[in-house]
Amino acid sequence: MGKKTQKMKTITKIKTKSHKPKVKSHKKNKSLSKSKRRSKQRSESQDTLQKPEAPLTDYSTHKSNYIAVRFIFECGIKLGLRHITICSAAVYFHKFYKHVDNIAYDNYSIASAALYLASKVQDETIKLRDLINVCYHTLYRDAAPLQLAEEYWNFRDSIVHAEMLTMRFLQFDTTFDHPHNYFLHYIQSLRPVFYSKHGKDIILFKKAYDFLHDFYHNSDILQYRPQHIAIACIELAINVYGIPSQIIDYDQQPWYQALVEDLDKDTLWNIMAAIMDTYNLEITSD
Repeated sequence: MGKKTQKMKTITKIKTKSHKPKVKSHKKNKSLSKSKRRSKQRSESQDTLQKPEAPLTDYSTHKSNYIAVRFIFECGIKLGLRHITICSAAVYFHKFYKHVDNIAYDNYSIASAALYLASKVQDETIKLRDLINVCYHTLYRDAAPLQLAEEYWNFRDSIVHAEMLTMRFLQFDTTFDHPHNYFLHYIQSLRPVFYSKHGKDIILFKKAYDFLHDFYHNSDILQYRPQHIAIACIELAINVYGIPSQIIDYDQQPWYQALVEDLDKDTLWNIMAAIMDTYNLEITSD
């Protein structure tokens, strides 16, 4: 009996020894998971610190046309419209205010109507109720959901009447030659010229597209040819980043005259100055 009890004790000792390292490894895994969680939380906190959210525009306190075009872009993005449709709405808005005084009509009603009209012209029709809800809650961010009551029908009637009024001032001509068509063609032609292993050519063309996007906030976009605007955006981006090219020689012939023959230097600089003046409109409107 004594031998059996000794054997049982040794077996239990071996079992407990074999179980002990497993418990230790489990504890190690827990400590590793905790450290991973902490590192993730640190990285997430760093990302939130590095990327602060831009403040939302309070449209009820601004009445400038520049802010109204920003309203068009924000509502168009929320409605999921294409960029060319939103730009068409901005063009209709600028064309409308060429004929009327800025104070005569509510610019946010005209902006909503221009967005609705552009969606029809570009075969991207949206429901009028969706447009009303998006525009209303973008204009009044803290407002309660809009019910089918008097306020809703008044807002709806203002958009419908503003759309008909916009069509009259446009003389039912909704055609516009956007610079985007030429811009993409010029970029494809210039890509081998500015090719860079470090991706600087991509940065250049992105900045040029940003200039084109922002220029739609300025009514001067109606004064120049779309080919000239596309070239001016690219030339301005080249001047901003100062990316040289071995092929381009301004002393012999400017690079843009190979693409657009009727563009002279004075016209180019006037368009570039108009693009830069767009950012001054933002400062004065705020």
